[in-house]
Amino acid sequence: MKSLLLSSLSALLVTVPLSAVEWTTAHEASLEQRTLALTPKLRSQTFIVGRMGVPETRVAVLVSKEGHLMAPFIPSIDGKNAPYLLYRPDGSRVELTSVVEKPKRYLALLKIEGELSEFTTADPVKTAPLSEHTVIVPGCAPIAAVGEPVSLITDHVQFPPLEKSRAFRIDNITHPFGSPVFDPLGRLIGFTLVPKTTGLPVLMMTRVREEIRELDNLLGDPETPDEEKIYPIIPVKTKEEIKELTESPLTETRSLTGIKTLPSPLPCVIIFNEGKPLTNSALGTIVREDGLILSKASELGPDLRVRYGGKNYPGVLLSVDEKTDLALIGIQASGLPVVAWSDALPDPGNTLITPILLQEAVEDMVSEETSSLGTFSHVLKEKTPTVHATSEVTSLGLFAEQTESGLVIASLTKDTPAFKSGLEPGDTILALDGKKLTHRSELTTILNEQKVGDEVTLQVARGDEPQDFKVTLIAPNLLPPATGISVMTGVPMIPSVRRGPFPDSLVHTTPLNAWDCGSPLFDRQGKVIALNIAAVSPGRSLALPPEVVKAALDRLLTTSQSF
Repeated sequence: MKSLLLSSLSALLVTVPLSAVEWTTAHEASLEQRTLALTPKLRSQTFIVGRMGVPETRVAVLVSKEGHLMAPFIPSIDGKNAPYLLYRPDGSRVELTSVVEKPKRYLALLKIEGELSEFTTADPVKTAPLSEHTVIVPGCAPIAAVGEPVSLITDHVQFPPLEKSRAFRIDNITHPFGSPVFDPLGRLIGFTLVPKTTGLPVLMMTRVREEIRELDNLLGDPETPDEEKIYPIIPVKTKEEIKELTESPLTETRSLTGIKTLPSPLPCVIIFNEGKPLTNSALGTIVREDGLILSKASELGPDLRVRYGGKNYPGVLLSVDEKTDLALIGIQASGLPVVAWSDALPDPGNTLITPILLQEAVEDMVSEETSSLGTFSHVLKEKTPTVHATSEVTSLGLFAEQTESGLVIASLTKDTPAFKSGLEPGDTILALDGKKLTHRSELTTILNEQKVGDEVTLQVARGDEPQDFKVTLIAPNLLPPATGISVMTGVPMIPSVRRGPFPDSLVHTTPLNAWDCGSPLFDRQGKVIALNIAAVSPGRSLALPPEVVKAALDRLLTTSQSF
């Protein structure tokens, strides 16, 4: 894993001089104000969608007053036709009409049937050509929770597209294909394609219109390009320069600007697991000047070494809080800088900054201070169910394998009604409530019409004899996927060992890896608004607010061993 990680990240070397592009604190302040204004607007113009039988949620955008949506193409279960679904904030679902599907372009044109005012009062998005090299990409959780809104992720164009280009490239390869891309004024400028090792192509709206002719009657004329640029433009014009560029210089210079806004010295440390690769490390937040540190428990082993201020200290694991996945570590030191907590909750769209102390190098991990920037999205309440686990979605509590002869039970979830009913792996499913079944998509369609708690009759063949079993339907136990790790594009991020459940937590878009957890999460004024607890998926991180951290610290101090 480590060799794959380093080989993919070693290519991300900026070859255009940073002096050619400057990102200032004034630029960051301006971007924060625009993101604060754009967040409610784009949330009213975008929707969280999925497809029946597929445990995945994505972002679609409103493109007409008649309720047309441009959405990512999501392959249906077993290649059979299945309706797209719009997930409302209360967890209920609405079936969408599929107008056009373009699998090769990873796009689908869908339509909301009925009065659009029942879903939103927003106007459709406006479109424009690429003019800024700073862009906004809406995203959502791989499996969204009930009531979760769309998050906004800031990204940067790697280089200006050449004349007659139909696509441009942005840095973050972790955006799902088919994601809408906006400029800082909230105008739709394209949709993402399949990521490459050197960046993520974005298909421009001119080409999207050519691919989906139905859009010409739905979208208005694109707005004219802006002559005055709000943010820095990358001065790359020749093919030779483009070949040398594998990351936008805006990304690195913005990260360096972010670290300069944080307090110095930083109230955080690097925690190494002795005998483990450096990628099995974590960050820690200093909570007491005499050497008490909080970090993410599930990333830590028994033998710890703590690095602060250029010195290494033996670390002692004092106690662990299972509820929050926090660990209390002690080192023999004094006069350490202590974290200063903020009393205010950020607004959706506020810029957030995480110090990154472990930076990737070509041969190994080295200690070098920089930062990762994102935006605050929303508060995720404890025990909020996913949209797939509401009463609108049901499960038999078993996994059915599709074979040439039909559906065969491959496994049963322990302690479920199906497990207790007498069903066994190897049984061939014949019918559900008298309806014959031969494909998994047919089973999904029938389950979609049921509710959790309903009792159904499952007929199976065991040997030569059909048998009937009564089964009470349950909500599916869906876990978020292990994120978009693909050997085709290197390793975009390494998720945490534990990604939930947690008490009330803050959802933000600051890109993190597993080893960045345990770090303080700052606002632009240098105040700590939370402690990073989980790298869940690309562009989605979780952090514990001060009141949760302080309560956990009280428990940890009560149960800690002597030190």
